Amino acid sequence: MPVTRCPEPMLPSASAAGLGALSDDEGSSSESGIAVDSAEAAAKLARRRAKLLKPYLMPSPKRGIIGTSKYAERLRKQIVAAARDTSRRPVMVFGESGLEKSNIAALVHFSGPGRSTNLAALDCARLDWSGAELFGRGDKEGIVEAIGDGTLLLKNVHKLPPSLLPRLRRLLAERTYRRATTSLAALGQGAVALSSQDLAPEEALPPLKRAACRILMTASKQVPNIDGAAEVIKVPPLRLRPADVKDLQRYYLRELARRQGSGGGSMPRLSITDAALKQLESYNWPGNQVELANTVERAVLQQQQMAAAGGAAGKAAGGGTGEWSGRLSEEVFWVAKQAKDRLRLNLLAAYPPLRSFLRSELWPNDINFKFTAYVYPVVVALLLWGPQDRLHSPSLAVFWDYWWPLVFVSFPLLGRVWCAVCPFMIYGELVQKWRTSGGAELLKWPKEQAEAYGPPFLFSLFAAILMWEEVWDLPNNAYLSGWLLIIITAGAVICSSIFERRLWCRYLCPIGGMNGMFAKLSMTEVRARHGVCASECSTYHCYKGGCAQPPVGLESPGCPLYSHPAQLTDNRNCTNCMECLKACPNGSVEVRLRLPGTDLWSGHTASVAEVSLMFMLLGAVYLHHLPQLVGQAGLDASALGLTAVTPQHIATSFAVLFAPGLAAWGADVAGRAAAARGIDVAAMAGAAVSGALSRISGPQSSSDSSAAGAQAVGAAAAAAAEAAASAPVTQPAPFVELAYGYLPLVWAATLAHYLPDLLGQGGHILQIAAASVGFEDAPLPAVEAHPSVIAFLQGTLLLFGAGTSGALSRKLAAAPWSAFLPQLAGISLLTAELWALLLP
Repeated sequence: MPVTRCPEPMLPSASAAGLGALSDDEGSSSESGIAVDSAEAAAKLARRRAKLLKPYLMPSPKRGIIGTSKYAERLRKQIVAAARDTSRRPVMVFGESGLEKSNIAALVHFSGPGRSTNLAALDCARLDWSGAELFGRGDKEGIVEAIGDGTLLLKNVHKLPPSLLPRLRRLLAERTYRRATTSLAALGQGAVALSSQDLAPEEALPPLKRAACRILMTASKQVPNIDGAAEVIKVPPLRLRPADVKDLQRYYLRELARRQGSGGGSMPRLSITDAALKQLESYNWPGNQVELANTVERAVLQQQQMAAAGGAAGKAAGGGTGEWSGRLSEEVFWVAKQAKDRLRLNLLAAYPPLRSFLRSELWPNDINFKFTAYVYPVVVALLLWGPQDRLHSPSLAVFWDYWWPLVFVSFPLLGRVWCAVCPFMIYGELVQKWRTSGGAELLKWPKEQAEAYGPPFLFSLFAAILMWEEVWDLPNNAYLSGWLLIIITAGAVICSSIFERRLWCRYLCPIGGMNGMFAKLSMTEVRARHGVCASECSTYHCYKGGCAQPPVGLESPGCPLYSHPAQLTDNRNCTNCMECLKACPNGSVEVRLRLPGTDLWSGHTASVAEVSLMFMLLGAVYLHHLPQLVGQAGLDASALGLTAVTPQHIATSFAVLFAPGLAAWGADVAGRAAAARGIDVAAMAGAAVSGALSRISGPQSSSDSSAAGAQAVGAAAAAAAEAAASAPVTQPAPFVELAYGYLPLVWAATLAHYLPDLLGQGGHILQIAAASVGFEDAPLPAVEAHPSVIAFLQGTLLLFGAGTSGALSRKLAAAPWSAFLPQLAGISLLTAELWALLLP
């Protein structure tokens, strides 16, 4: 019988256990091997990314936000808010060059919770059209992927290639991106025409990847394609926060001293003088903080070299050791000056006694209230009740022989200085003091109405005065001249009794309007340094008035014309009263010497009313010679009733007053129309000048000097016309701006007209004063220039005025000579006619 073997029971034998154990070990080894491989791969990836990122990594910020201005405080708050943003929204740091925007971006990163991660920076100007360096290409990752959950700073985003703007927009808005494709890369520069990968089929594009990093950006220009996709931090330029200049320069000086000390050298404690600080605060700093840092470093090196040179010279002479105190003066900051300020000289610094005089009570208060307030009523009384003719009335002689000509002499020297000692407003201010002492409250200025209706009122009043002067012969009528002074004084008193300060002087006074216009020709100006005012001043006493502010600020009622000296663009609304200089505790106000007429091309406001007034004053010169003007046409002024008070005399006076302005405007319109139609404007201008030459140098010119001078006037204009004939024609500035080119001619013509009174009859003032009390033949000295000398000076003035007007017109036109030949022809013709009238 077969033996049946039963199967052995399945017990866990050693071998089985061994097999089981082996099987388990093999599984563990496999998992361990995978883990090891994964760790190695991660380490390898980390090393590869670290190597990739190394050239791009940024260190911690160099410095925080330095300064105490409201702009600096706001910037700090924006940085803190961006740093604490848990959503890690993209941030654009926007501002001009030199504002250390990358440092601000670093502050955002290192001030937030992600400070322990990397910060990498990539200059967008170096990216190509594909953006492979940023996004990667093929199997190679880009910076946006390599940075991981760190922060990526894209510098100069405004220089990003246009083809990458849509991809950047998606990265910011969706936090996704695609690597550049190899196929597109192979296309080369022609692929730029695609502008983005989005034009390719979806299946041909690399997959979208999600970016884990935070994006920070800097730009100095607007990037419209990414507007709204990032939080914007606008960094204000340094010129808007001059209050921070003091803190910044102090920081840079400390850094310089620390660096030199750490290098084994020795450097004294560095600081700058008050004058140097004001100079730095006044500069615009187009290069912002970077320029300031470089300027401070350059100044320190220059001061060290100067001290070393002085020390060497001292030792050679057996004297000083060349030790430097470490204090920097304004001389070493010569580069920190505005271009326009380099042609200006602060007279208060150059001549300190002038500063003492202008800050004293003598100017102008004592002159006004201790002298003029008593003398002026006497002058008016003598005009009203004294002798009435010019040879017996000293008041009339002073009025027309001295006051009026000397006012015109003062314009190119001191601007509107006459208004500081004007007798009209002395009584207006006395009335104001009387009313306010009684508890009355003066009204604020109706500024909008004054600016709208003031110029027409001023122009109309001046036209009436000039017509009155001509028709009623005011220069030879003391009684009417006295009433003219009373009328103007009454206007000042009435306005001052109602409104505060000097509303009359700024908007309504005809003499003030003329003074303000001619003051633009002045070689001096009163200005405050804007940066010093913005950084140091908090009271504005120079503008609104206030109590004394030690150590140097004096009590002041403020500017009588409501003009802030740092905001003035021309001399029109500055009366040189120096209230701003007295009130300022910061040394900001300066009295500067400058190029004459600078206002006219450096920011003044052109005004139709002012141009109309200017041409009317030119017409007044012709009007003063009306009989000669009519005689040139072969007519008799007396027979026509133009030498008496007649309606035809009044009508003719108005016509002559407005004729020069209408002629100048008509020439400008005709010239522009001719240029637009392609007509040879140069030939037209040359013909006009030639006609003027033949007319002036004809039989009516009785003196050789007159003919020669007239020929010189015309020859210069003809030469300019001939030289400009071949130049390309370009439309110049509008007539209302270009017309200010006539201003030097108007000033010269008016002064030339009054010059015989000043140098002739004015020299007999002692004899006139004696004659007024009955001593007709008193043997008193008299000074009178020879008629030929006066004629020479008149001719010189006219030539100077014409030449200066031509050069100024060229400056204002900002165009070739050929573009404004009608104006040159007009200047020549007007000057030629003036020559014929003033130098017969």
